[in-house]
This record gives sequence, structure tokens and C-alpha cells, in this order.
Amino acid sequence: MRWPWARWVSFTSREMDARPLALVRVLACVAILADLLQVGRLGLLQTIFRPSEAGGLSVVQDSANVLVALSPLWGGPAAYVVTLVCLSLAALGVWTRPALVLGLLAYAQLGHLYPPGDRAIDRLLRSALLLIVLSGSHRRLALTGARSDRIPAWPADTIRFLLVLVYLSAGVAKLQQQPAWLAWEGTPVLYRVMGDPLAAHVDPEAALPFWPVLRFLGWGTIALEVSAPLVFTRFAPYWAIAGAAMHLGIALTMDLGMFSWGMLALYPILFARAFERSAFRGAAVAKAA
Repeated sequence: MRWPWARWVSFTSREMDARPLALVRVLACVAILADLLQVGRLGLLQTIFRPSEAGGLSVVQDSANVLVALSPLWGGPAAYVVTLVCLSLAALGVWTRPALVLGLLAYAQLGHLYPPGDRAIDRLLRSALLLIVLSGSHRRLALTGARSDRIPAWPADTIRFLLVLVYLSAGVAKLQQQPAWLAWEGTPVLYRVMGDPLAAHVDPEAALPFWPVLRFLGWGTIALEVSAPLVFTRFAPYWAIAGAAMHLGIALTMDLGMFSWGMLALYPILFARAFERSAFRGAAVAKAA
């Protein structure tokens, strides 16, 4: 058993450039903040983050709703404000790890209070930011604290694994539930998705001439999702470029909240090799000087 354990210790002890995970910290916090501020801008704060007995929409009786149990009227708004303040501090790199822990607890309280608004992307970003707490990312792109260029790599590996689970499960689900994604004939599934009046803003009539393109893009979507394990290889940056193009297309054609921006916030880790090479070149130049 000593050899497998030694290999595991060696693998989890690896270090990486601190910048990719620091960028994930900043971008994920900004994505969540922008999404929550949109709730406030639309005047929905007191509607969706208060239970029905306090004049809101939530009818969920959840024992994990600690703040709401303390105050049905102010528990949700308090969690909202705490989330905004703490994630702002974490994005700036001020009191980073305690702010992340407290902010994520408050953010989870909002999810318990209004489950329909707690989407898969919210849970994914909470999971990623919990890993960020343990990563040492607060030592780069931070206004306070000691700086370090190298931090443990295992949190980035775990986030990559989460990305693989998300994309691979999405691709497999598409193939199982709607084999028409790969069909040569008929209406392209992507056309129906992009023309959905509840979630998209593409004119179905205007999109009709682009059926062949949409069919090709649908195949590309499946290929991208089922090839997600490539993020563990040296081809990760190329896969990430295709993934970024897909998410930008989704953001332009569909109204899915922060989904695309939240996913893209995790992409810096897919360019970790490029950060390593730039750090190596910088160190070589500094040594030569």
C-alpha cells in the first residue's frame, strides 16, 4: 500500500501558478454579484427572498433556513446583503477566506429560501468557491495579505473534475433524452432551443435559413460535451476556446441568467499551462537581467 499512497501524496502535493485560481475567485464572485444585483435592480429582493408569511413568494419550509427561522421578515434580505458584502471582499482579496466562508453560507441560505432560483450554476459556483477557500488563491490578485506565486494544484484538479461531470452528464443526457441532436433530417434541436420564447430571443422565422448551420452547431455541442475529459490533457486550452465560443453564443441568443458567465468564470484553470509557461519565461528573463 505504500507505493499507491506515495503516488497519491505526490500528486496532491503538486503546486501550480497561483494566477488561474485567483482569477477563478475574482470572476466567480463577480458573476454571482452581478446576478444578485440584477435581482435588486428589478425590485425582486423582498419578493423572492422572503417567505409567504412575510409577504414574499417562498412557501418552502426548510429546516436549513436558519436566518429565516430567526426572522421571516429580515432573514432573506440580511442573507442577501451579507452575500454581497462578503463576495465583494473576496473578489478584492480583502479578508478573503473568512469572507468567502461567510458569503457562501449566506448565499446558500438564499438558495434554501427560494429553491426555484437556486440553479445548477449557483451550486457549481458554491462548490468551486469552497475549493477556492482551501487553495491559497488569496495570495494573488488581492489587496491585502502576503503574496505567493505558487499554491497547491489539487483544488484546480477538483474543479476540472466538476467541469467534466457537468459537461459529460449534459452530453449523455442529450443523447439519451433527445437522439434528434444527431439526426440528419428534421428540425434541428438547437433551432427549437434557440427559438424557445421562454428562454431565448432568436426570431424563429429569421433563423429558418440557418438550419444547416444550427444542425452543425448542434453536433458540435454534443462533441464538445462528451469530449470534456480533454480538460485533463494538454489539449485543455483548445477545448476551452471551443467551450468559450459555445457559452458566448448561449449568452447572445438566450436569457439564462449568469449561466454562461458563471461557467466561463471557471475557465482560467484550463489555461494553467499557459500561465506556467509565462511564469517560466518571466523568471528566465529576470534571471538573465
